[in-house]
Amino acid sequence: MLIRTKIVATLGPASSSLDMLRRLVRAGCDVFRVNFSHGTHEQHAESLRLVRQIEDETGSPLAVLADLCGPKIRVSPIGGGSVLLAEGQTLAIQREPIIGQADRISTTLAELVDEVQVGESVLLDDGRIRLEVVEVRPGREVVCRVVAGGILSSGKGVNLPGTKLTLSALTEKDHRDLAWLVQRDFDYVALSFVRRPEDIQALRDRLGELKADLHIVAKIEKPQALHNLEPIVEASDAVMVARGDLGVEMSLPAVPVAQKMITALCHRLGKPCIVATQMLESMIQSPTPTRAEVSDVANAVMDAADAVMLSGETAVGKFPAESVAMMNRVVEDIQAYHDLHCPPQDVAFAPARTAAALAGAVREIIRIEDIKAVAAFSMSGLTARMFAKHRLRCPILGISPDRRTLRRMGLYYGVIPVQASRMQYTQELLDLAQQVVLDREIAAAGEKIVVVCGRPLGSSGKTNTLIVHTIA
Repeated sequence: MLIRTKIVATLGPASSSLDMLRRLVRAGCDVFRVNFSHGTHEQHAESLRLVRQIEDETGSPLAVLADLCGPKIRVSPIGGGSVLLAEGQTLAIQREPIIGQADRISTTLAELVDEVQVGESVLLDDGRIRLEVVEVRPGREVVCRVVAGGILSSGKGVNLPGTKLTLSALTEKDHRDLAWLVQRDFDYVALSFVRRPEDIQALRDRLGELKADLHIVAKIEKPQALHNLEPIVEASDAVMVARGDLGVEMSLPAVPVAQKMITALCHRLGKPCIVATQMLESMIQSPTPTRAEVSDVANAVMDAADAVMLSGETAVGKFPAESVAMMNRVVEDIQAYHDLHCPPQDVAFAPARTAAALAGAVREIIRIEDIKAVAAFSMSGLTARMFAKHRLRCPILGISPDRRTLRRMGLYYGVIPVQASRMQYTQELLDLAQQVVLDREIAAAGEKIVVVCGRPLGSSGKTNTLIVHTIA
């Protein structure tokens, strides 16, 4: 069975060797994520080189996603490594860097003292420690009362759920990382802590200045993003439901609702959607996941996620390949259930009216005839993405002569990227599609496939032809 939901695996120390990367690909990984919050440019360059080596070995395109860290705020170093903050005590957060103590700390964002207001909350260590701002001393520091105490360690995250930050989503570090990564062979770039569509546009403008052909993934991890969700999705090329910080900055019961809302909107607008964070978290230490984690992955697939992502499981866990294999098994089983019990969903998305009509025709043909595959010739990948959003119950061959287009299909639900040479005649496309389904044992002689393309071949945005082809 073709596993239609795609799997994203985060690279890290546990997945830094060529042998382990090969195991991850064999286990079902489609996209590799490089997290720029950790590691050096030299380490990232080596990871990218190894992925491209495996791509050359297998002949199968692999997408690589560069994940910018954005304005992530962390606690500066603390004397002795950690301090105990007691409920009811006061804690000053100052602008100037300091080695933190029990009554005074600094953060990696000096401007924090300019942004927060009296009465707002400051959350430390994923919300385990909660502070309330009781006094603002302009330009110098803010004084907080500890509402929920605990042990605070160096480098722990800081969240400001009620603060309307005026900071850009692109930090100075992001600009340095962008200047470096656009010179390398990445396919997607993820923008962290998106709050409004202008954040996406700022990144797109910067990529234009750098003459970089990268597709943008908007990470939804701020409550403010939910208020601007539709324009953010429209401005992006793909979306990630980043449930980690989202779960810190809003009530936990609201996160599953937000996930369903985001995935449904992405489905309607035709944008690939990744569900991420703690999907198989226990497999960082254990060879098997919890039942709740398996249900979480299954529900993400039922929510119409195009891809599910592993973070620490493959970056620093003890069982990277086993985590990908388990994820693959879960999405396979839920896919079989979905095909039997869930009716196809209507999708408004289509790149043009003719393409919309062809998509509707293909769905009707599949309902009436036993169609083994749909082959979509696409220069930009837009036609393949359109059919992916229709959740067809047969494989979609995304055929393109463009290598970058094929790699990006790693995030398209149900799409098998197929390399093609430049073609002039429709018969060449039919011959290639037939050979691929025979080689992959998707269809046999006498069975039917649907081929969709534009004429003349190779004209982007000109999808206008549908052929029902019987395998010779």
